[in-house]
Amino acid sequence: MPKKSQQRKHKGRVTSRSSKRASTKKPTLARAVKKSALARAKALEALDSGKTAGGRRGVSRRALLTPQPLAAHSLRNSDFPNTYIKQISVSLDDPDHWLTLSWTGPNSLSQEVGPFRTSPGAGMKGLNCDDAAMSRRSGTKCTPKGAFAVEGFQRRLNSDSRATFVTWFMQRRGIALHYFPVVPAYAASHGCVRIESKRVAQLIQDNSQVDETQVVVSGMWTKPPKQWS
Repeated sequence: MPKKSQQRKHKGRVTSRSSKRASTKKPTLARAVKKSALARAKALEALDSGKTAGGRRGVSRRALLTPQPLAAHSLRNSDFPNTYIKQISVSLDDPDHWLTLSWTGPNSLSQEVGPFRTSPGAGMKGLNCDDAAMSRRSGTKCTPKGAFAVEGFQRRLNSDSRATFVTWFMQRRGIALHYFPVVPAYAASHGCVRIESKRVAQLIQDNSQVDETQVVVSGMWTKPPKQWS
């Protein structure tokens, strides 16, 4: 009889250890999946910023790093650079994420100001893009909150040729304002600010100045129906 009792206790201990191993396996797997997703997101940022050592399949590194000629500045105001866009304000509030323009210069009162519809970054699963510090972290797929100077321009994103009239404001992360054909009423991008109107995206690119034009991202980000994984 004592032997059977000891045997039952031994089995109980084995079962308990097995359950413990199973319970710790899931968090470990989740961390590995999240780490892999973060690595993919950072690789995408590097590709768009032009700092990747590789490139898309069939596209050489040299082609990616070669400056792309911009379209003719057909929407540039006649008094540029005396009159230009001083601030681009982006609201993270659902559903329209309005973008408005503030101009400076002699002809500023006659320029378009908006508001114009956009869609910001959806973020990764489990992340809160409304937290300012989190939103600025690399790989989060959040649109960074805060004030940033325009850093440069590009004809289209390296990762997606549908994204055109690119105006960089955090190029090290591959974050920009740009036109995109899909602009839903919720946060949907990989971190960039998608602009619904191609004309508005070109207007911004044609009338902004590097280091002089500020992009201000504010408001309350709302978790979308689907985040990136």
